[in-house]
Amino acid sequence: MGKKTNPRKIPRTQEDCDRSHDKGVDEGCAIACAIFLTVLVDKFNGADYIRDVWGEVLKLSEEIKERRVSVPDLRHVLLEEYKIEV
Repeated sequence: MGKKTNPRKIPRTQEDCDRSHDKGVDEGCAIACAIFLTVLVDKFNGADYIRDVWGEVLKLSEEIKERRVSVPDLRHVLLEEYKIEV
């Protein structure tokens, strides 16, 4: 029977770290979206337009990805106009 290797002793590359980071960001975003959409449907009767909201979220995400809109700008508008700090 072979000796077990401590997982903390296994060398990791920067690519491994980047992949783990990206996976964490993706999971965090998926959780936040699931929470947001569930509250919209359950608490604000959003069942009729949840697909439209999700489509707009995806469209805005693409605009951010293409650098036509910035997240700091979105956060600034939410804070200044609606007093919501994200």
